[in-house]
Amino acid sequence: MCIFVHSQAILMTSDILSTPLESIRFVVVDVETTGGTPRDHRMTEIAMCVVEDDVIVRRHESLMNPHLPIPDYIQMMTGITNAMVASAPEEDVAMQPVVAELYSDDQVVVFVGHNVGFDWSFVEAAIERMDEVPPDIHKVCTCRLSRRLSTGLAKHNLGAVAEHYGHVISARHRAMGDTEATAQVLIRLIERARTEHEAATLEDLIALQHVQRAASKTMSAAAAKRRTMLAPYLRELPEDPGVYYFLNAKKQVLYVGKAKSLRSRVMSYFNDAPLHGRSVQKMIRYVRHVRWEVTGTELAAILLESREIKERLPLHNVTSRKYRAPAFLKITNESFPRLELASSIESDGAEYFGPFRSHRMAERILDMVVRENKLRTCAGELHPHAEIRPCFDYHIKRCNGPCALHQTIDDYNESVDDARRFLSNVEQGAVGRLRTQMELAAANLDYERAAVLRDGIREVERAMLHASDRPLAVTDTNVMIFVPVGEKSSTIEVYALRAGRLAFQREVGLRAPKDGIIAELTQLFSEPAPTSRFTSRELNELQIITGWLYGRRERSHTCVVHTPELVADHVRAAFGQFVQAMADVARAAPPSEYSQLTEYDDFGA
Repeated sequence: MCIFVHSQAILMTSDILSTPLESIRFVVVDVETTGGTPRDHRMTEIAMCVVEDDVIVRRHESLMNPHLPIPDYIQMMTGITNAMVASAPEEDVAMQPVVAELYSDDQVVVFVGHNVGFDWSFVEAAIERMDEVPPDIHKVCTCRLSRRLSTGLAKHNLGAVAEHYGHVISARHRAMGDTEATAQVLIRLIERARTEHEAATLEDLIALQHVQRAASKTMSAAAAKRRTMLAPYLRELPEDPGVYYFLNAKKQVLYVGKAKSLRSRVMSYFNDAPLHGRSVQKMIRYVRHVRWEVTGTELAAILLESREIKERLPLHNVTSRKYRAPAFLKITNESFPRLELASSIESDGAEYFGPFRSHRMAERILDMVVRENKLRTCAGELHPHAEIRPCFDYHIKRCNGPCALHQTIDDYNESVDDARRFLSNVEQGAVGRLRTQMELAAANLDYERAAVLRDGIREVERAMLHASDRPLAVTDTNVMIFVPVGEKSSTIEVYALRAGRLAFQREVGLRAPKDGIIAELTQLFSEPAPTSRFTSRELNELQIITGWLYGRRERSHTCVVHTPELVADHVRAAFGQFVQAMADVARAAPPSEYSQLTEYDDFGA
């Protein structure tokens, strides 16, 4: 028998609740059963996805023998038959990986389910039958969270919520299909909780799932007084994107936030029943002044918010005050280059690719690339000699042994070139090759590997700013990004990255003269590229831009500047594309009531 000691019980509840969301291990579980209550029924299947830092890092699924007949209607719904479970593992065996995660002592663990009470009741009963004390851990229900956060959604069953967030459930009413859908929904809900409700800790997330959405009929006297006091500010709030500032009576900045619509966002804090966690509700009591700065686009708002928080250090922007270490993959500058992880970009002649969303995902991509191209993993400079004995990687065929002259430097550098192509966001690079491997794994019914490869595809796409026909390291990335301002797109915000650094940001009217901006951008890309070490702010801006562009590429226009002579053509083509898009929208719009009136000649016959 395995005996688990639950270390989280040793931690104070307040310590656990204050854990940042990115530091939590979410154990997402779904079970299939013979019926509705754990007292009279048993599990027939269990599946688990472990989510860390918004990424699924581990999976487990297993049938189990319930030693009870499965009702016919459940067999029809799930496809799990009595014959399938007759020789399945016993409950305690199938549960071991799940129990090990729940009792893990290296990280704060939270149990997650869609209708979490049902799944937890069966897991808890199974743990008790294993003669263990069920862990006293916090639980998150994605159904309850969705009711609070997924505005406009009529139904909140797993199928409806998954579809709302763009996830197709591969096997509905089977444990792994439902578990993976729940995990993807959780990731999206956490993202909304962060960006729309300032959720930063476990306490914030739990508070959100319990807060009541329906507005109360009467506003408290304190809330009414606060709203009256702030009314002059609230009336003037524009609908534009921008950054807002909450100040106390001494006009000290309490909080800095961003918004797609300043009016909607700021007003949400002062509704009759604000949908915010406890820490935010406490902060609102001290707000006496509201200021804001309009930006052209949501991206500009995100960039400005990050700068302002780092400079002003507001009391209630707890998690955003410090720069978060990014994750890059680095091809070293040496005779036999290595691929390794990096959290900064140095002026060392190496090539850096990324940034990736997390160090964990970067490690997975690193492992894929090194294995695929058999790159060396030994440290330091290589001095090949025939008498050197190759390391273990050579004997298990993970390296071709250049150290012992089993591979020439030219052959090895070809492998490095393949790694560069692998890391470029083109079909013949990582995306195409990972997609081929994913399809092959799925055809061989290796769904876990297929899921890992799919996550790798998303991460490479997320990390790249460009769709160039040649591999570009960060320091070789010279890119112009054109983002429409507002829905009517009459103004375009132009960004330029020179050698991976944000060097230009400007709003330009869609039909305004372009000669001035073309001259500035041409000059920018004609000057020598900066070669110094990236500052924390430059790395942060690169992270923000790549993260924002992922999933919004269809609305923005990005082009790689290979030579400054082509800047004018790129600018005119980008603006021409937006002019054409506006014309297409105008043609597709229904005619107004005035356009249906009979033509009339003011001047008579």
